[in-house]
Amino acid sequence: MQIPQIKLTPPLKTVNQSKKLPDVLIYNTPNTNMYSMMTTFMPRLVGTMRAFPVKQGQDKYLRIDLLVIFQKRFGFGTEFLDFARNLSRQYGCEGNIRLKAGTTVYDPTTPPHAFYRKYGFGSDKKRTLRKVDRAIKDNKLLNYKTIPAIEMFYPDNKKQSFLQKLLTKLYL
Repeated sequence: MQIPQIKLTPPLKTVNQSKKLPDVLIYNTPNTNMYSMMTTFMPRLVGTMRAFPVKQGQDKYLRIDLLVIFQKRFGFGTEFLDFARNLSRQYGCEGNIRLKAGTTVYDPTTPPHAFYRKYGFGSDKKRTLRKVDRAIKDNKLLNYKTIPAIEMFYPDNKKQSFLQKLLTKLYL
């Protein structure tokens, strides 16, 4: 039995080997507000997010009503929030984001308040924010028994207005 000979031809266009794939790829499920995150170094789904633009009067923001990270402490949550800020700008929402922190559906052990707070989110619930800030400062974990679900927004308007006041004093 004779083995057939295969003629190989070189590719018409060479691939630039210096171009590296990003660590994560985020893609949108067509005709939905669902976004999924995959890693390129260990091909698997690591998170999912549902986000959509909202306009209420003069207020425009990106509403995140679902953000689930399956593998924590690898920076995937931060990657998703960075993506959400850019998505917010694409929708004309100027980087503004709102979400509700504290649902026990996807992570019954660790409330996400501290993560969002470290990222720069604020809330009108000052008492709860003080608890979150204290836990961050003391490097303690929060739990659902002591921390309620709260509406959070990015950027933290309090920090933003403080900076605006400071700049106004410096330049006027």
